[in-house]
Parts: sequence; structure tokens; C-alpha cells
Amino acid sequence: AMVAATLRRARKPVVGGNWKCNPESVSKLDGLIANINACDTSDCEVYVCPSPLHVSYCADKFTNGALVTPQNCNFKGCGAFTGEMAVEQMKDLGISQVLIGHSERRGEFGIFPMDDNTTLATKLKYILDAGMSCVFCIGEPKEIREKGLDAVLAEMDVQLTQIYSLLDPEKVVIAYEPVWAIGTGVTATAQQAQETHAEIRKWIAENVSPECAEGIRIQYGGSANAKNAPELSACPDIDGFLVGGASLKPEFVDIVAAISSAK
Repeated sequence: AMVAATLRRARKPVVGGNWKCNPESVSKLDGLIANINACDTSDCEVYVCPSPLHVSYCADKFTNGALVTPQNCNFKGCGAFTGEMAVEQMKDLGISQVLIGHSERRGEFGIFPMDDNTTLATKLKYILDAGMSCVFCIGEPKEIREKGLDAVLAEMDVQLTQIYSLLDPEKVVIAYEPVWAIGTGVTATAQQAQETHAEIRKWIAENVSPECAEGIRIQYGGSANAKNAPELSACPDIDGFLVGGASLKPEFVDIVAAISSAK
């Protein structure tokens, strides 16, 4: 139990900003970068996911240790893969982390599914073999949430089962996104979020190891903003946030500050 408590204290908060397919103009990037550079990262890790066309511009612009984290990669490296990004190209730009599995790429919101659990497991292995770290997104749509927590956890198991063996707390951050709370203005209550995070952690303890479960960081990714961040940050199993819309606003600084002070 003491080891568990120590590991829990050792889980440094981590907050990511996913800019998705924004902004439309390179001229707006300096302002967004300034928002991120304004964050105090002494007690919280920060990463940013610029859109692919803006990754190289942003790659060397952060002065506070914020990690540029592209929104996807392939699993084959360089070659005849039109429209793809390889981790070798990322590493050459000084990038050490990538995000995969976002619900918008898994086929939610009526977008063609560009990834599934099998391609994501293949990608994660490829990323880790390349010596990079990964933010791995999981989450359930509204139809599953309406069936209750057991149904949610069954779906989380489906999404995690092929990567249990790859879950290294030093290298992988899990971002739990209740898909029904993304961009809808509906946020899971702090209690719902904490309950789900705690159960995911328990699931990892049973399927990987208690050490992995205590060490791995699980971010909450359902419409986190400056207003709800303090209450969510107080939950013991929420280790950070994957922020969408609010990461394009100055309030991102407040979200980082909220979880830094809560932990």
C-alpha cells in the first residue's frame, strides 16, 4: 500500500491542448503559442497538438518544456504512404511524443473511421519501438454511456485489450474522452469522471499490474475548461486534461494552474 501511495504521488499532472484543425492562418499561431508559453509547467507537464501543417512551425517555439505532439502517425515509417506522417520525420524535428486514437479519427461525429483498435495497437508498438512517448485516447459514445458504467467499462476493455502489454507508465498517457461530452458543452459530472477513471485504473491493475495502474496517468478529455477544471482536478484518479476548444483560448493557463495546485 505504501508503494501504491508513493506512485500515486509520483503521477505528475499532464495537460494537453488539442488544436485539431485550427487555426486557419499561420499568422494566428504566435498568439496561441504565447498562451501555452504563459503556463507554469513546474508542477504539470504540458503538450500541444497542432494541426499537421503547423507542426514544423511550432516545433521549436515552446520555451517552458511544452511538448509538440502531432495528432496522428502511421505505422510503417517513410515511404509510399500518401497523406501520412512518420515518427522518423517527427524525431528529425525534435519531436518525442505523438497522440493517437482520438475519437474524431476513430469515426465519431460522422467522419470516416481512420483508425480502429487493431491499427492503434500496431501504431502504439511502432511509436514505443521508435523510442517516443504516446498519448493514447479511449472513450465511449452516448449509446454506450446510457447503458451504464458496466457497459462503458466493457467498451474500455475492448479498446485497451490489445495494448495492455504495451502500457508503460513512463511512456504512455491514457486520455479518456467521453465522446458524448466532446464539443457538446455537456461535461461528465466530476463524480462520473472520477468513477470512470477509477474503474479504468482498476481494470489496468487486474489486466497489467497494480504498479502500472498506480503509475499510469489518465487524462480527462470531455470539454474541460477553466470553470470545471478545479472540481475535476480534485478527483484522485484524474491526472490531467486533454483540452479541445479551451486550448485555443487564454484560459488554458488557468486549467494548468488548477490541476497544479490540486495535486
